[in-house]
Amino acid sequence: MPGGRPHPGTAPQPPGAPQQPPHPNQPIQGRVMTPGSPTPEGVEEEPLFPADAGASTQNMNAVSSEAAPSANRVGDEFGGRPMFRGDAPSGSGGHTTAEIDLSEIDDGYDSGSRSFLPNNMLLLVAGFVAVLVVGGGAAFLVATSGAGSDADLAAGEAPETPTELETGDLFPDTVDVAGQGYSLTTTDDTDECQTAAHGGYGEVLADNSCVQIVRATYVAEDQSAAVTVGIASLGSPEEAQAVEREQDLGSSEWFAGLQGEDGSGAERMDIAGGHGSGARWGPYQVFSLAAASDGRVNDGRADELAEISEDFLEVPLESLGDSV
Repeated sequence: MPGGRPHPGTAPQPPGAPQQPPHPNQPIQGRVMTPGSPTPEGVEEEPLFPADAGASTQNMNAVSSEAAPSANRVGDEFGGRPMFRGDAPSGSGGHTTAEIDLSEIDDGYDSGSRSFLPNNMLLLVAGFVAVLVVGGGAAFLVATSGAGSDADLAAGEAPETPTELETGDLFPDTVDVAGQGYSLTTTDDTDECQTAAHGGYGEVLADNSCVQIVRATYVAEDQSAAVTVGIASLGSPEEAQAVEREQDLGSSEWFAGLQGEDGSGAERMDIAGGHGSGARWGPYQVFSLAAASDGRVNDGRADELAEISEDFLEVPLESLGDSV
């Protein structure tokens, strides 16, 4: 019937059903499909709903954010990938973890920082610049300290109080430092801290509850250099910091080198001029003095002695990390 109206006497047909012809003698338009027959080409399959669709659905409550599983954002800095290899699904191909370039990140450490201890213990050690002061016919080391001489052992917290130290545990018989072998010549362990310091620095140590200073002196195989290393145990981290602040290095207010026997190559270490390095960890002050074996100052060896002094801090620091 013109206008799309159904022919009189014809029952309305549901959408999609074959249309009745406008005249009784006109054939039906469309296809008649038997149940289960495949869908012909060019004909889109219609979704199939049960007779009572409402009976097959249920209400789903909202899921709280705490209970919801987390998902990576594809647009994040890791590209939607798991950060660690162990988080990737098993059997997944291709790149399964995010790659992060750390080469341009500033780690906050200056060029003087060094990694000394095993097991990823990180030490931040500030060196001292050596200056020679001559007084009364004797040459003494004067060290001008750099800022921030804390030694940070990342593998654990710094102790709050010192423990008793043993020279046998701290100072090995031989060590290799800066490409040279060194042998232990003498050690000293004292609870009279004033005897192991120059000038009024001994009083400063006593005023800050210094309970022990252990020292050792090493001599190079070729006897070209000698090094005194040591650890001072103060009452607390705050007192160790106060001791560091009170150093009057311009007046030789620092730790004294440990003299060796005649002919040892360290017989002038108590008055030798050289290069000193130091670090602080918890209640401990760690120090190292490198000098020529004859005790004389040689400007041509300044860089060499600086390297030896700084690298020699490994000896007491490594042992201290193992002992405490």
